[in-house]
Amino acid sequence: MDNSSQDESFNVKVIKAVESKTSWFDSTMLVQVQDRYRNHLVFIKNMFDLLQKRSLVIPDPYKNERKILKVTCPDESPFNENDRAQQLGIRLNDYETMLDYICNYMKFSVDQLTTDKIKALLEFNNSFAWSNLTASSNRINTRALGIALSELKNSGMGMAVGMLFDGLGNTAHEIEGINKVLKALGNFHRERYKAEVRRSIISDRRFDSSAMNDSDSLMTEIKRLLPICMPSRPVYQDLIQEIVDEETALAKEELRNKLLSRLHVEEKAATSKAPSVDTHEIIMNGVRFIGSLAEQYNIVQQKIIVNHDILQSESNGFKDKLMKLIRRIFGLADPQVEYQVSVAERGNEQRKEIINYNKFMESLVKRITYYGSLTEKNHPNYQKMNSQKDDFIFNFVANQLTENGRLHIRLTALDEFFKAAATPADRARIKGIKMELTTLKNILAKINQCKGEYAAYVEEAEQMKKLGIKDNE
Repeated sequence: MDNSSQDESFNVKVIKAVESKTSWFDSTMLVQVQDRYRNHLVFIKNMFDLLQKRSLVIPDPYKNERKILKVTCPDESPFNENDRAQQLGIRLNDYETMLDYICNYMKFSVDQLTTDKIKALLEFNNSFAWSNLTASSNRINTRALGIALSELKNSGMGMAVGMLFDGLGNTAHEIEGINKVLKALGNFHRERYKAEVRRSIISDRRFDSSAMNDSDSLMTEIKRLLPICMPSRPVYQDLIQEIVDEETALAKEELRNKLLSRLHVEEKAATSKAPSVDTHEIIMNGVRFIGSLAEQYNIVQQKIIVNHDILQSESNGFKDKLMKLIRRIFGLADPQVEYQVSVAERGNEQRKEIINYNKFMESLVKRITYYGSLTEKNHPNYQKMNSQKDDFIFNFVANQLTENGRLHIRLTALDEFFKAAATPADRARIKGIKMELTTLKNILAKINQCKGEYAAYVEEAEQMKKLGIKDNE
């Protein structure tokens, strides 16, 4: 085979390899990047909620008014320590808003993620040093967040904070994984440019094939045809020089082998073996998340008591006092307090429901006590649950999800009822629970995620069993 045929064959190999790797990035690696960004967004939202609860950050009131046209980083200008909560709140809100834009509005493909966008994403990912959030950082945003998290850690919020710091390690790993893929994609764009030159210029009928025998001639010929064959593309001298070397250098075979090696996509052998996962630990994570509901329900309970007392104080006239005195004299029990609330149904429909205050609160207290015991690994309730079979635990988690979903709807209705039922003079004293309801909803989403992940692994194992495939094959 003559040199021109060999060169043509190599051109084809490079172009096909670039096309294959482009497809690999689009279908595999960039899908993983988007998933990692979404996991990171969940962590940021949960972290902000906890910081806000302890007034360690102040939300930006103008958060939803900013229009996003491209990826930018939060402000990094200095600020006074007295303004830390406000400035950190603004910058974290900016970070979260930008992250939401990245997750939901950016297209993750090789064509869309240009080198400029990759650079912007890498700079954005580095807005906070997620793997080293310390109060001694010389970067103002990282230092401010490090101080806030240190104060949060000492705030006595228990398990919720523990889970957050566990998540911090995971989110640092997610960002590290994202950066690794983005840098690899940035390098790949160089090879795509070179492949484009090979496809559009060297393979073009107007290309003088005799130029392949000399480095200077090849450089000149590529530059001559580049504005004709690739009119919208700039001239990258260093990349064109790499092509010239791969075609004319004495060590061109070595350079070609290195190029094809860089473009090689490792095809993972199909395996019938199920992933080695601890399904018991997955479903027990759901139990532990259920335990973390106790803290939020305790806050909700205290606020409901305050709101109930406010409404009862409004009905404390002479007649009410007289009836209380009569009941006390004759040893009669106080009448049950009932609240009629509007409960939201599917399709935005509303239905009326009577909530017996005393029974509702008794049930809530029992739930708080039991859930609290599930946060302590040495507690008999936790140990008993941990010793159960996985399908029993799964059914427990599923039932708790259903019960807490209903409870969330009733609490939402009670929150609206108290605000509407109080007199104008007392309305400002009513304690709202919207923040707690949001946190509860986020925890329920995590519980559901554990349930779904467990079910997926069990279903996969069942399918493999039907096919006669063993785990250790």
